[in-house]
Amino acid sequence: MTLIVRSLLGALLALVVGAVAWASEPTAPEARPDPAPVLVVSSPTDPARQLLAVPAIAASASASSSSPDDEVVVHPDDLRQPWWGTGAALTDSSVQLLAHRPDLVRDLYDAHQPGGARLNLLRLPLSATDFSPRLWTWRLDGTTARPVRAERAAVALARAIRAQRPGLRVVGAPWSAPASMKTSGTVRGGALSDSALGAYADLLVGQVRWLASHGLPLWAVTLGNEPGYSSDYASMAMSDAQMAALALRVTPALDSAGTRLWALDHNWSDRGRVDALLGAAGDAFDGAAFHCYGGDPGQMAGLPVPRLVTECTGTTGSATGTFAWDARNLVARAVAAGSSGLMMWNLALDPAHGPVDPGSLWGCRTCRGLLTVGPEGVVREPEFFTLAHLSRAADPGARVVGVDGPSWLNLAAFRNRDGTVGVFGQNSTGSTRTVHFTAGATSLSYEVGPGEMFTFRAPLS
Repeated sequence: MTLIVRSLLGALLALVVGAVAWASEPTAPEARPDPAPVLVVSSPTDPARQLLAVPAIAASASASSSSPDDEVVVHPDDLRQPWWGTGAALTDSSVQLLAHRPDLVRDLYDAHQPGGARLNLLRLPLSATDFSPRLWTWRLDGTTARPVRAERAAVALARAIRAQRPGLRVVGAPWSAPASMKTSGTVRGGALSDSALGAYADLLVGQVRWLASHGLPLWAVTLGNEPGYSSDYASMAMSDAQMAALALRVTPALDSAGTRLWALDHNWSDRGRVDALLGAAGDAFDGAAFHCYGGDPGQMAGLPVPRLVTECTGTTGSATGTFAWDARNLVARAVAAGSSGLMMWNLALDPAHGPVDPGSLWGCRTCRGLLTVGPEGVVREPEFFTLAHLSRAADPGARVVGVDGPSWLNLAAFRNRDGTVGVFGQNSTGSTRTVHFTAGATSLSYEVGPGEMFTFRAPLS
């Protein structure tokens, strides 16, 4: 989905960043203005109760209203996988809608924005997608990769986002190789040609090097988005043998650049492909990336490498249903299966769910961005609140910890580097619940309305 942006943010883009080591974590915990225990709730139906801090219930009232079924107990010493954070994709459509809206960039990425999503991950397409008004790929001159105008516009905006969110981690993913490297002879559909493996490897390495030299080092990259799917928009199938061969070719250069390589970048149902890639390519892969469009989050469990969800999108479902589905599958069950982060699809779309590739019949025409940006204003979609609550529960560099509680609360818990614990949850019942939290020295009760998403955060001592 190529988008030409004629004007690029000016002074916001004057940022110089160095290469970031792939294994590095934040050197210090994020400052929190108020270390006191807090519960923040968002209602799927009541705009007045969105990212709203609510008071604890007095002890006497709590004793009379709470039920053992609503007890949540955090186990802060039961340390599990690291937590990398939350984010979404900077598609060409999102570039068009956000390029001249620094206020929306703050709403998405400012770590201290009161009503913001507080994201810290950014997925950068390395070719056109189904959300590109024009088709495009990078050019390869010998072994030198060169971006086209659409990618330069995205890079400029990504650098502005990095200025808003220091420590931003950027994940690159191509949807297609150039047409000359594909069996279809076009950016649309087809598969990677075996004869082009070397050239495609050079392109991937060249992209990583060019971005680093232009102030946008990639924290991680995948070999291609959804390699098991070929459609009529920018897309490309790849076999397991091709991906294993590519991984072995590019890993030395990626290691030198400090960029992780993640396997797959496709559905939970494709877990078997990850096993095959890890078996064939040894230590070439640093992790595995999954999408939510097929299978079950539990299929991520048991992998010998880190894993995370790199893409999921809402469509036209209700906020109530989205809250429940996201909380259960993208957070509670995914985290239990070992996920270290959550990324949604488009950062922003317009009220018509675009702009989209006008030449595609099969691209998504009902997808929602985190924000819907139109002439009559901006709407924060349900997915925005899922990520906003998750980012309030867990800072980058946190650790997932054990938590006990009823299944209808869709829980995940984290131990943060600032000495706090955070609990993400969602009341999937149709009634208000009095939920009692026990975490370290903290023992408090709060009322959570029907369908509400919530974040509980408290110091351990």
